[in-house]
Amino acid sequence: MKALESPSNNTHIGLPEVDLTILRRVLESGGEEIDLEAIEEEILREQLRLRSLKMKSSDQYKILEVLRCMIECIDHCSENDSELIYYRHFAKLLDYLFKDTNLLLLDGESACIAVKEEMIAGHSLYPSSENNVLSTCGIRKLDAIIATQLKKERVAFSTDEWKKNNTGVTIAIKQQSKNLCFNLSILNQLERKFNIQTKSILTVDFVGKYL
Repeated sequence: MKALESPSNNTHIGLPEVDLTILRRVLESGGEEIDLEAIEEEILREQLRLRSLKMKSSDQYKILEVLRCMIECIDHCSENDSELIYYRHFAKLLDYLFKDTNLLLLDGESACIAVKEEMIAGHSLYPSSENNVLSTCGIRKLDAIIATQLKKERVAFSTDEWKKNNTGVTIAIKQQSKNLCFNLSILNQLERKFNIQTKSILTVDFVGKYL
């Protein structure tokens, strides 16, 4: 990830200039009216060019695939959709991004080992039962985990939680707080157990289709 060069600005642009140039050109093809069909046509033309250059696995191709998927999903979102439907749309984007990488998107209410370890560490300070065993330690489930495999061990990088569009503020904040606690446990594990230092943290909250 590339940062802006100004020392007073830590904003991450995330994309090299060549990828940004292609993205701008595709978006500008829609004109001032933002013609989505024109943008899709330009995406397909650019993807065909990249395919001819054997660049289907390139970041440029992935960017265009994500953009095309976002355009296709625009008219398929309803305020009455469940959180699973909203999650499915977003997970599809991550599938494109993580293709040909070591990153995994684990869904289906996966349990997070980093959170279990934090709970066990806290158990010695605040014991609530006689047994302090990992396999019997209770934990709340979550919607998705982004992880990788390191020396036959699964290492989590983040957890994600979703709520549908008409979720009340109280429940949304409760879910957000739970997710923040889980991700803090992951950050602690990355630093303590794997000696991975995190210089930048990006947080994104979704309630339905809104950030």
